[in-house]
Amino acid sequence: MAAQVIPFPAKSEPNLTEIEKLIREWLFNVSEDQDFIETVASRMMSFINNYANKWFEPTFNLVVPSTLTLEERKALWVSIETGVDETAKQVQEMINKIIVERFFLEIEIYESKEKGKMEKKELLCPKW
Repeated sequence: MAAQVIPFPAKSEPNLTEIEKLIREWLFNVSEDQDFIETVASRMMSFINNYANKWFEPTFNLVVPSTLTLEERKALWVSIETGVDETAKQVQEMINKIIVERFFLEIEIYESKEKGKMEKKELLCPKW
């Protein structure tokens, strides 16, 4: 009678967003320490969800003269769309830069806290 092998389900990865996967990948490249990765990734996702993951619709109260021809109105519409798209692109680029800056700040905060813990531990248990 041959033994029957029943595979256990592999530990499934939580449903991570693309940005969280990227952040965790960057963190893993810095350190494989799971506490480091979990702490910084969690703080980064909280920051992103609170400040960088907002959607807004610009509102314009544009008075358009009734004397504009249909062609002029279409040209105005295209001009406004182009301007809004360019502004949205610039805002997204700025948000991306802020996220990267925050990423490095979170790493510094974590390392500073860990260094403080080590120094405190050394004070309590000196190596004589």
